[in-house]
Amino acid sequence: MQSLLFFIDASFLTYSRAILILPIVGLLLGLSGCSSPPPEEEVGRRASERWQALIQGDFNRAYEYLSPGYRAVNSFDLYRARIGQAVQWKEATLKNVSCADKACEVTVNIRYRYANPRVGNYEGERPIKEKWTEVDGEWWFLPED
Repeated sequence: MQSLLFFIDASFLTYSRAILILPIVGLLLGLSGCSSPPPEEEVGRRASERWQALIQGDFNRAYEYLSPGYRAVNSFDLYRARIGQAVQWKEATLKNVSCADKACEVTVNIRYRYANPRVGNYEGERPIKEKWTEVDGEWWFLPED
C-alpha cells in the first residue's frame, strides 16, 4: 500500500510540474517568434515606403526616411530644392537588398518621366542603387550627395 501511495504521490508531482512548466515553455517558444525581422526585410520595406512617398509627391514623408545625420545638416527646403520638379517618378520596383553589419545596399528599378522645356518630355526606366544605414536600431536612407 505504501508503494502505491508513493507512486500516486510521485505521479501527482510530475503532473503538477508539467502543468507549471508547459505554459512557461509555450511562452518562451512564442517569444522566440517575436524576434525582429532580418535587416533585408526591414530595409526593403522602408525603401519601398520611401519610394511610394516620392511617387505620391509626399516629399515631407520621404524626407523622414533620410538618416538623422543627413537631416541635421540638410534642411527640408534644401532637400526639396535638390529634388527639383523636372522628374516625376512613376513606379518603383524593389529588385535586391543586401546587408552586411549596419549597412545595406538596395537596388530599385525606377520608371520616371523627365520634363525639359527645351527638349520635351522623356520617359525612362533604370536601376538605382541606394545606401541604407542602421542608427540606434532603425534603418535610414543615406543619399550620396
